[in-house]
Amino acid sequence: MLCSFALAEGMPPAMDDAAIVSEVVNGMTLLTAVPRPSHHEEKISAFFMDWAKDHGFEPHQDECLNVMFEVPATPGMENSPLVILQVHMDMVVAVEPGKEFDPLNDPITMVRNEEANTLTADGTSLGADDGAGCSIVMAVATGKMAHGPLRVIITTNEEDGMTGAFNLSSEWLAGASYLINLDNETSNQVLVSTAAGDVVTAAMQPAFIPASGDTALRIELGGLKGGHSGVEIDKGRTNGIKALAGFLKVLEEKDVSFELASFSGGTANNAIPNHAECVIVVAAADADTVNTLAGEYAARLQDDYAGIEDGISLTVTAAGSVPSIVSKTDADHVIRFLTGIIDGVYTMSPDMEGLVESSSNIGLAALNEEEGFRASAYLRSSSGPLEEEIMNAHLSLAAECGMETDTFKTALPWAYDPDSKLLALARNLYREQNGEEIEMVAVHAGLECGTFKVLNPDLDMISIGPDLVDVHTTGETFYLDTLPRVWHLLEGLLAGV
Repeated sequence: MLCSFALAEGMPPAMDDAAIVSEVVNGMTLLTAVPRPSHHEEKISAFFMDWAKDHGFEPHQDECLNVMFEVPATPGMENSPLVILQVHMDMVVAVEPGKEFDPLNDPITMVRNEEANTLTADGTSLGADDGAGCSIVMAVATGKMAHGPLRVIITTNEEDGMTGAFNLSSEWLAGASYLINLDNETSNQVLVSTAAGDVVTAAMQPAFIPASGDTALRIELGGLKGGHSGVEIDKGRTNGIKALAGFLKVLEEKDVSFELASFSGGTANNAIPNHAECVIVVAAADADTVNTLAGEYAARLQDDYAGIEDGISLTVTAAGSVPSIVSKTDADHVIRFLTGIIDGVYTMSPDMEGLVESSSNIGLAALNEEEGFRASAYLRSSSGPLEEEIMNAHLSLAAECGMETDTFKTALPWAYDPDSKLLALARNLYREQNGEEIEMVAVHAGLECGTFKVLNPDLDMISIGPDLVDVHTTGETFYLDTLPRVWHLLEGLLAGV
């Protein structure tokens, strides 16, 4: 099917696998010479502007340093619908300990292993996320593949906030029927849906007062698996913050008189907390009761999470001198917020079996005399109404607990479209080209496609790409033997839309 296009008059000649790999490696070589960490895209944006001009295009650059240019159709394909090819120019820079490397000025040293047919980097991350996609687009734009009218969009800061996509003009997406994102990392998959992301932070400044009790106890909950709040939210793992707050709730229910001095848990908004600890003050006579109830609570957690968490521990130790504490009212508000906030899977997708549709994760919580109380939750959803529902629940609970709130968006939802013509074409092409079914994947994390869908609701979109492993690390590896599979799929998509 593809060869018939290649043989038509004015069409580019078909390339063998070695030539495809060579083209993309050449593109990677150019990109690794230009520093491009997130938030510092001045040099790489200027590179793409110059590269586009050198190849006869008329590029546009916006205030966020996004770059866009139009690529005329291959002769004979002028009447095909307009397709956007979209990639991002920034990369996450990781550096091995002890290696001297200036990410703002030094080039990446690319290493090609001919035997394994891979690309890696010498002591740093490679930047194949999304250098691989950029290199493919550069090859397509320079006539290595037949296509109808194309618009290339190369965004900034995809890795740390998606500010390039968020600030993109809707005019850059106008008039297009299809968008193919080349930021996926598995060649036998087509990505069809991602979730919105929002961070909600609640805070209050309680007054700290002298304690009435005479014994300070440190309570530590640990041994949990934790994990990514998108990828592993459906694994049923224990949230350390919620679990420890739950124990404080048990103390209240058992009429143990305690005063709350501090609380801390979690390492990042988007990580399931694998630990939490607090300090409470009690009368000396109640210390044994706290220990007994802690043992019972730990045993209950171990039973409830058997087969999921195998290292749960809850320890109670003396905390030294008696610290200042917050009032009972403020302590009640903190405990109510931490135990009442939505956490874990909220809904599952009605369209894709096994896909989380919406969730929330309380990833950070801290109470101390220096900073007061502050907690952050990361909510995700591929449904706009459900995203709003969870957000409103968080905000309402915080208000009821006398807390101020702040929110910021990390991604917009991209819902699965079972009627996508681009997806149907991709599935048929992949089956014909590889003799097997392509795997349809929706991820409970963010991608720029969600923003593009808001800017142009009529866009039909998918995301594809070659195999990359250990991205954002010094072990990042680009498997070049998977390139032809993606190349031919893209070739068929551009010829068949």
